[in-house]
Amino acid sequence: MNMIPSAPQITLTSVSIPVADGQRLAGTLFEPQQSNGVSVQVNAATGVARRYYESFAAYLGSRGFTVLTFDYRGIGGSPRSPAAPPPRMLDWGRRDIPAAADFLASRLPGARRAMVCHSFGGQMLGLMPQAGEIGAVLAIASQHGYWRNWSRAHQLRLLLSWYVAFPLVVSLIDRIPGWWLGGQPLPGGVARDWRRWCCSPHYLVGDDGRPLRPHNHALRADMRLISFADDLDFGPKKGVDALVDFYPNAFIERLHVAPRDWGLQRIGHFGFFKRDMPAKHWAAQADWLLQAALARPQQDRPQRDRAVIRPLQPAR
Repeated sequence: MNMIPSAPQITLTSVSIPVADGQRLAGTLFEPQQSNGVSVQVNAATGVARRYYESFAAYLGSRGFTVLTFDYRGIGGSPRSPAAPPPRMLDWGRRDIPAAADFLASRLPGARRAMVCHSFGGQMLGLMPQAGEIGAVLAIASQHGYWRNWSRAHQLRLLLSWYVAFPLVVSLIDRIPGWWLGGQPLPGGVARDWRRWCCSPHYLVGDDGRPLRPHNHALRADMRLISFADDLDFGPKKGVDALVDFYPNAFIERLHVAPRDWGLQRIGHFGFFKRDMPAKHWAAQADWLLQAALARPQQDRPQRDRAVIRPLQPAR
């Protein structure tokens, strides 16, 4: 079992992150006593508050990383600010994630930059103007959310959800209750964006239905994209595989893990970040993240015409 490191090893600070449209985001900064020179931004899954990532962030802090977790607008400690427009999922990607990146860069201007992304958090990197400044990305169960990327057994349920249940519930109460997905309630604007994307073969699209990929080609990071064989409801292998095309110039390592490969009975969509994940698996990903982030300056990475896919053997 992993334990949150003791206070002398890291300092936790609550921070308020400004966004250009008047929104403020609640965040937590994990600062080590001795930095390894790498800053890590944790981009959360849909409807998941930053506290869920506390154990993993603290572990990274104990390894010398400076880590920022934060809540998207309308989630957890980031209620809608009076000056800001109603929350949208699109704004999580085009405003909140870039604002968190700017905040972290201002705190550690000389650090190499890395990201840990969970599910939705790994889909939005192409909306960041700073995409070309990221050196390493660890993406856990990040997927292309088009509903046909799921198994036939799941497609009927998703068809009913996206075309019947979601529109009906949002029209009645302007939100999706937290119990529906097992996380935080989703504001109506967030739910509408999410539904529209999951119904499009392009997934991430603008209000006009056209694909949104403004900075995807700028991402030339080393990227480790991990899926889990028992994550059938949220992050199926086909959906995670499909996300590769979002980042044509990234250097992508693709790992699909069965729980037994890691000596576990279950991992699912949320298990990797739980504090009972065996320490050796967190250590393996932290080792990779450090090596990838320090490998070479981002500006020295070659431009590519397509993603480099390096299949990995499961770590045991």
